[in-house]
Amino acid sequence: MPGAGGDIAALMAYDHARRVVKNPEVPFGQGAYEGIVAPETANNSAVPAAYIPMLTLGIPGDAVTAIIIGALYIHGLKPGPMLMIETPHLFWFTVGSLVLANIFLLIFGLSGIKLFAKVVETPKRILLPIILVLSVVGAYSINNNPMDVYWMLGFGVLGYFLKIYGFQVGPVILGMVLGPLMDRSYRQAMLSAGENPGEFLMGFVTSPLSAGITLALLFTIVSQTQWWKRRRSGHRPQPA
Repeated sequence: MPGAGGDIAALMAYDHARRVVKNPEVPFGQGAYEGIVAPETANNSAVPAAYIPMLTLGIPGDAVTAIIIGALYIHGLKPGPMLMIETPHLFWFTVGSLVLANIFLLIFGLSGIKLFAKVVETPKRILLPIILVLSVVGAYSINNNPMDVYWMLGFGVLGYFLKIYGFQVGPVILGMVLGPLMDRSYRQAMLSAGENPGEFLMGFVTSPLSAGITLALLFTIVSQTQWWKRRRSGHRPQPA
């Protein structure tokens, strides 16, 4: 997995597939092909999407590219427009590496599909202990703190109860991932606006790009309301 960006892209793609695909051959959550293809495709596209702002603007697209930017600075390189001017060979080497990675991912995916299917068919009594051990080791290795393991187990129990009572996992994870980012971005925007709410709100419509994004966001919110759904259903032509 490429990181949080890939997780978010996969969750959004899975949610979109559930809303778009009306009659899947297998129900979602029980092995629907659309529920596998959509998030994996979005997950694979998250890596080059994170590299684009890193290489062209020097802005990290996710945690992995942030580490790569630090490594480039250590070696005296300047991520951003100057990278293409001063070291174009490194820029095109990175682009070529991403292209080759996607090509070989396709080759290995098609040639090893039978092997991967066998891995999926592994009995749960064997698979679950392995996943639990790897999860504990991964949680502990981040900060070498056993408290992280307790937090991981606690959230696992919480996720189990959320699943039992029908809570959607995707929105919960999106809220946990995007919540701190939204809070930090809001504080930065308010500071740049001099803590003036009017100037802060005007920033949503001062440029064509921000105005377009704001309109798209408002349309997305309105399209999920019952009023919009009733309005659309009322304008559908009745069958003869």
